[in-house]
Amino acid sequence: MIAGGKMVVAERSQACVVLDLSTLGARIQLIDPEEAPSAAVLHLPGGIVRKAARRWQREDVAGYEFCEPS
Repeated sequence: MIAGGKMVVAERSQACVVLDLSTLGARIQLIDPEEAPSAAVLHLPGGIVRKAARRWQREDVAGYEFCEPS
């Protein structure tokens, strides 16, 4: 899967690219290569909105685990 998404932290949002999506989490490519937020609300394809925590980051790609069940 490659689709547009958005990460929201407090009042700030940033565009991202969703590379992979599962029931447990998502692999996200950052548009601005900086440190990914440790926690964010992910707005994913299909109208999915989930709270998530960053578990890893390698350059501009980060893995997020969903914090609550869908």
